[in-house]
Amino acid sequence: MRRLLVLPTSRAGWGLLIAFLTLIAMGTWPMIGWVNRAILVLGLPLMVVWSYLVIFSCVVVMLIGNRIVERDNHE
Repeated sequence: MRRLLVLPTSRAGWGLLIAFLTLIAMGTWPMIGWVNRAILVLGLPLMVVWSYLVIFSCVVVMLIGNRIVERDNHE
């Protein structure tokens, strides 16, 4: 029988899982409510800057994950 949940087996895998779950939490309402203020950062509302930060952080975490998977497949 196949498992529905596969847990990481390496330290890097656990780090990526924690990073990704943290990024998911950063995009949920309680965090968004804290940054939804009338503050400008470099001419952009704080909410937009926060959204860009979450999006680009997700891209970086996924790139790192792809590098780790490629490295493990070549060994």
